Amino acid sequence: MEKKDYHKIFLTDGEFGELFGSEISRLVKILNDTARAVCPPCNGYCCKNIHCLLYSEKFSTCPIFDLRPRECRYHFCNDVFTRARLSKEELDAMMNPVEELVCGDRGEIARLFFLFPEFPLDEKGLESMGIKDAVEKIKKDFEEGILGEGEAFHKLRELCVNRD
Repeated sequence: MEKKDYHKIFLTDGEFGELFGSEISRLVKILNDTARAVCPPCNGYCCKNIHCLLYSEKFSTCPIFDLRPRECRYHFCNDVFTRARLSKEELDAMMNPVEELVCGDRGEIARLFFLFPEFPLDEKGLESMGIKDAVEKIKKDFEEGILGEGEAFHKLRELCVNRD
């Protein structure tokens, strides 16, 4: 059996599925699909709420959407949950890892959310990875028109990929 890399921060969809299993991965995909309709008009409410420093209100979307940390992949507003039309059983399944984290022995789930309660993309998290200043410069250059959105996204993704 292949050893899972629990300490990787930035995850592809496949890596997220390996850590959480196919059922959670399927449910998160449903929520992601729902979020595509809900999120653009709200102008990044969730990103601002969790203090994601990779987010800029001028971005059209998350610059690292397909590399989001597990914490981001598990964070949805109530509107997304309501519109996703998940069954009670599916909602319960989504809550199992969270309940295990809060109420359990912190074994497996502590490895899945190893920075809990810290968030890897806030100021403290980016500082600990040594990329805070670079992220701020990329966002500033984008917001001032020095970089286009595609180039800013590419540079932010490269910072994230090179961290793992």
